[in-house]
Amino acid sequence: MTRPLDGVRVLDFTRVLAGPHATRMLCDLGAEVIKVEPPVGDLTRFGQPRLNSLATYYIQQNVGKLNVSLNFDDERAIDIARRLAAMSDVVIENFRPGVMGRLGLGYDVLAVDNPRIIYASISGYGATGPWVDRRAYAPVVNAEAGITKHQGDVRGGAYANDPFSHGDVYTGMETAAAILAALLQRERTGRGQFIDVSMAETLLYVNEHAHDQLWEGEVPADWIRSFQPADYPVLTTRDGSVVVVSGHPASKTNFAWFCAAMQRDDLLTDERFVDVPSRLAHLGDFLQILATWAATVANADEIERIFAEHNLATGRLRGVAELATTEWAEQRGAITRVSDRGNGTVRIPQSPWKFSDADVRIRGVPKYRGEDNAHVLRELLGLDDATITQLARDGVTSSHGPTQ
Repeated sequence: MTRPLDGVRVLDFTRVLAGPHATRMLCDLGAEVIKVEPPVGDLTRFGQPRLNSLATYYIQQNVGKLNVSLNFDDERAIDIARRLAAMSDVVIENFRPGVMGRLGLGYDVLAVDNPRIIYASISGYGATGPWVDRRAYAPVVNAEAGITKHQGDVRGGAYANDPFSHGDVYTGMETAAAILAALLQRERTGRGQFIDVSMAETLLYVNEHAHDQLWEGEVPADWIRSFQPADYPVLTTRDGSVVVVSGHPASKTNFAWFCAAMQRDDLLTDERFVDVPSRLAHLGDFLQILATWAATVANADEIERIFAEHNLATGRLRGVAELATTEWAEQRGAITRVSDRGNGTVRIPQSPWKFSDADVRIRGVPKYRGEDNAHVLRELLGLDDATITQLARDGVTSSHGPTQ
């Protein structure tokens, strides 16, 4: 089958996570993505686990992309990048604002030769404003955007960095969505445009509790504000299985469902739990009652059956490796294997979409830095072998294969 973005070319100047995740999405959807790396390489190439000189972190975000390596200290590398941009549909970068402009690769320059170019710029706080020059990685933007504080507040003030780089991954997803919308708009107008995406604004946009934290009025006492999923029960069954139940136990409807599941109708008239304010004040007591009951239930399957009969969803606490072995993951193809560029494979998550009339699965192999220099320069720019060899000899291009 064809892919939705067949024929779309993306020139990718991004590194680490936010940009590479966006272009990984575009690649899986069918775009030809040309990743441009400096001679030092993407930071994630140096992570662990690593085999055959390829870090699995790098593989997950960059599989399927072509790779060229250019030294922008040489004007010839800048010229190559401009020529590639002139024949691309999308340029995407996640340097600090102003870096691409100083290189002569800003939107205003590239759009002269290619008015149809869609140029997406990812940064911590945006291309304008008083924080434009601040350094930004996911942990610091998580802190600035209220994510870290909220996570700590619901755990009694135990503040800690989140192990997941939400600011990067969410921003990558929002950027890919914006690029797709701009491609559609270009079909109607014939014009490209500049897209400015900030990690901080993205985290505000995806924060489902932002509305509540911005609210300055009163809230009726008999309602749970913004659902509060941090209060949802985490229970351990008799065989030691841990499950999470979706539903705030103090809410009007859920409380009755929890009581029915435990066959504890007596709790409906307990003075500690007569209304939402009372249940919130004694939430710890009710959670302890739930925990004591859960310890008498045989296993995760049984507690899920009981809660499902009372309209409550349950999920087992698993690690990724455990989920990968389930029948669900196998039948859905949730985990796939890609080449390790040796004699084996590594496991990474498959793309999450299932199209009825298009192939959107991972394709290709992870590339070494500069592996496609000659192919791209010859096939796209029409350079001859002698010129390509001279560019490599002069350090304009470079490459790094597997270390024995």
